[in-house]
Amino acid sequence: MTTIYLIRHAEAEGNVFRRIHGQYDSCVTPNGRRQIAALAQRFAGIPVDAVYASDLKRTCLTATAIYRQKGLPLHRDARFREVGLGPWEDTPFGELERRYPAQLHAFSHDSYHWYVEGAECFLQYAHRFLAGLDDVVRLHEGQSIAIFSHGMVLRGALIELFFPGQDEGVSHSENTAVTELHWENGSYELISLNDATHLTPELSTLGRQNWWRGSRYLDFNMWYRDVAPEDAPLLAALGCPQTEPGDRVRIAMLRDTPAGMVATRRLDGDEGALLHLALLPEHRGCGLAAQLLGEAICPLRAGGAKHLRLLRPVTDKGTKRLLATYGITDGCSIVPTEE
Repeated sequence: MTTIYLIRHAEAEGNVFRRIHGQYDSCVTPNGRRQIAALAQRFAGIPVDAVYASDLKRTCLTATAIYRQKGLPLHRDARFREVGLGPWEDTPFGELERRYPAQLHAFSHDSYHWYVEGAECFLQYAHRFLAGLDDVVRLHEGQSIAIFSHGMVLRGALIELFFPGQDEGVSHSENTAVTELHWENGSYELISLNDATHLTPELSTLGRQNWWRGSRYLDFNMWYRDVAPEDAPLLAALGCPQTEPGDRVRIAMLRDTPAGMVATRRLDGDEGALLHLALLPEHRGCGLAAQLLGEAICPLRAGGAKHLRLLRPVTDKGTKRLLATYGITDGCSIVPTEE
């Protein structure tokens, strides 16, 4: 008998910045690193003979929970990547809700019928994963294997294996959740599904979000637009500093209402700067600030920046707390890493 542990990556930027990340290579958050430590404790006494992961940094870093403590090599396999989202990659969820509400709902709750031109459809990504799984299982027959992958592709593969045609057969999983399968005589058996009992409530990602429960429950996802001349009073209320031509200033929108702003600047070399971010008082304390940080970091990274500078002293207590939560310091790296 062969034992397979299918493990979702730890909390990453897309989960908290509320941006859709498929094969976009994103960083694991500080809380994600704490989840990895908890996962390592879970597997401390469990035998594992081989460790595989997608070639994206968030799975490779999560895989350190097992392969390092057991002295094993990490085998990277692109077939275990997340679904390729094509034109949707790194789009804020608020923008998708605004422009493609039916398609976004199908993505999470009707996978078989979700389709975006240029992206992988359900059967493509599910069968890509299953082809890799079959190869790995045959290579390690009679052993224990850990495979680190991603939420949607894991869900699709498990639906195809055990609940074909039933999108509701497998729920969305917590970060670092573990599914155990047994393989014997050419068939798979589901032993446990999406178990994340190694995480305390404080470490849970889904515990802070509502989207996965169904359409009755809403998260507040923002979208962004360019500044217009009539935004001058709004920018003044948000304490926006003097900007220069070429700076990227974006107004954060909550549905049709301005909620805040974020301003960045591309510097020389591999640096980008966070000039300012702020929310209006009525939108503070709702968990929205991390989305502003995502609208700063992700576009800077796409433009080639590898380090983030803070050009102004941070005096606001809420901003200080936000930056500390996500490990943001002057000159910090914003490049995904496996370390």
